[in-house]
Amino acid sequence: MNDHYDHPVADPQHTGTEPRRRRPPVLLVVVGALAVVTAVTWAAGGLRARPGGPIRAKPGSVVDQKLFDVQVMDARAGRMKLGEFDPLANLLVVRMRVTNRGDESYGVSSFIGGVAAEPHPGSYLQADIMRSQGDVQGEVTTSIDPRLPVVLQVVWPLGNATAPSTVTLALRKWEYSQSFTTDTFYWSVTKQSPIMAEVSVPVHAGATS
Repeated sequence: MNDHYDHPVADPQHTGTEPRRRRPPVLLVVVGALAVVTAVTWAAGGLRARPGGPIRAKPGSVVDQKLFDVQVMDARAGRMKLGEFDPLANLLVVRMRVTNRGDESYGVSSFIGGVAAEPHPGSYLQADIMRSQGDVQGEVTTSIDPRLPVVLQVVWPLGNATAPSTVTLALRKWEYSQSFTTDTFYWSVTKQSPIMAEVSVPVHAGATS
């Protein structure tokens, strides 16, 4: 499946806002291949999850992921370009307001490791890390700093699939634990982490240009 799905340890990131840079051609080829795999998996139903008992939260309500407070705001889908150098693509885009409750900065990609879409009950798909990004007061950011709310645009490629009328987001639990080899404690999340909450949100038609 997607090599970016599993984030066993979230490395703190101390970078602030930075302009979006043009991606290297080789990286775009890899991202394109991963997008195809994700789109096919979306249509097939995703990866099976272990039985659990997550709460059902409403859009706009605050979900406590332990490290992050998350509000799922809205969703849109359709053929669109998210950036100047992005190709036109059939995408599902979900906006979330995220607040880091910890004392370290974490990368947007680390946070996304604890979020998945649920195209079918009990089946989960990881977001496209390279297309997803954060925004702080109109500036693109790659990090989520302590106690500074960030609006994230989390993206899933749909390929040739029809856009869903509703999307359910699964928010996994971040856990604080000690390293096996040192005395260091750290926050982490994986695809085996329990789901804290599921949020279903209507999907509106997205931009076409």
